[in-house]
Amino acid sequence: MARSRSASGAGHQLLPSGAVSENVRALPHTTSATVLGDVTNTSGQHWAQWKRAAEPLAGAGATSAKKPAGIAAGAAAPASGIAPASLVAQMATPSGIGRSSSSAGRPCARPAPSPAPMEVESDVLNREDDPQHVVEYVPDIYMRMHAGEGDCQPQPAFLDWQTHVNSKMRAILVDWLVDVHKKYKLRPETLFLAVGITDRFLEKRTTARRHLQLLGITALLVAGKFEEQYPLTIQDTVYVTDRAYTKDEVIQMEVSILTLLDFKVCQPTAVHFLDRYQIVNGCKEEHRELANYLLELTLVEHKMVKYSPSHLAAAAMLLSNKLLRRQPSWPSVLAKHTRCTEQSLKECAKELCGLLEQAEQNPLQAIRKKYSQPRRHEIAKSRYITAVAGLAADAAQARPLRRASVASSGGHGRRASVGQQDDHGRSAADSTMM
Repeated sequence: MARSRSASGAGHQLLPSGAVSENVRALPHTTSATVLGDVTNTSGQHWAQWKRAAEPLAGAGATSAKKPAGIAAGAAAPASGIAPASLVAQMATPSGIGRSSSSAGRPCARPAPSPAPMEVESDVLNREDDPQHVVEYVPDIYMRMHAGEGDCQPQPAFLDWQTHVNSKMRAILVDWLVDVHKKYKLRPETLFLAVGITDRFLEKRTTARRHLQLLGITALLVAGKFEEQYPLTIQDTVYVTDRAYTKDEVIQMEVSILTLLDFKVCQPTAVHFLDRYQIVNGCKEEHRELANYLLELTLVEHKMVKYSPSHLAAAAMLLSNKLLRRQPSWPSVLAKHTRCTEQSLKECAKELCGLLEQAEQNPLQAIRKKYSQPRRHEIAKSRYITAVAGLAADAAQARPLRRASVASSGGHGRRASVGQQDDHGRSAADSTMM
């Protein structure tokens, strides 16, 4: 979080103020001058060129130099024949093009009242010896994330006004993105950010069905430029879609995404909060994989957008603690750092448990296969998941018996049957969360 975001192919490096990484030109990804590097301003070369151009002015007595306002919109001339001039003109004036009336005027970085600072126990984090974890800045970072997590969150009914895309199509797209994410060994933050970008785009613009896959893979491309040391290239996106889209179409979609989002791409995601909560909770490797699995199951289900990222992460921690029979299942240190009580998380945790018990029968199996690998401790096949599936099977078998008992009884017998349903017919989610 304290790392500088350098070029699209460059690694995250800790740089002094105003410095430019020298490794940008050495990477193979940056040798070809593609428009994406210009449009998204991911290359530090533009800033370095501007600084060199400003040096004579500084020598003539200028006390300070400001970066031109248009440096991010097209500092370098795009390669001819790649992006139409009209798209570049749109990039120069991102004024909410294509936004719906419900989302217009809702900035992603509006000033918000700062919550009470979170105290951070260094002995809990146990990371003060690693400068990469910037322990001294953790309170400010997470205070800012909590304050701004709702600014870029889509409305729960963001798919209702789409005429060509429904929740099932979105689920298929996310399932496919999980496979692509796994194939290229990308970071979890990239996947969650890509899904967030996709949802924000769908909230603001009607999308044709044939462009849905293009939107998803381009969102993964954009997210990778913020989170990855070696993000996807345009050639990768064309290849992974089996050449269903051309290089120009990918570039134009990226222009549309960045214009529509007004270049406000970064947003707090659930996985950012989960990493913090896992440290506070003292999770071992297997426990971490279980919590990650629960959280990734929420990506496919669009109705989970109604919960904030920090709330989803906290509910995943609560459910994982209960599945592992940890006592207490919601320790005071977690309550302190998540700012949530166990009671406030139960509804979300029950929905998570419902997704877990349906995972085996769900036709979309990318996440389950991913977490069935030995390197992830085969967590999707573990005894904890089997126990939840067994409770779900028992509940399913009990339903027809209860219906037959109710149909054949009357009066007091019927009331007795309904009482039996309450005692023995609980769902797996209810039994787990008790």
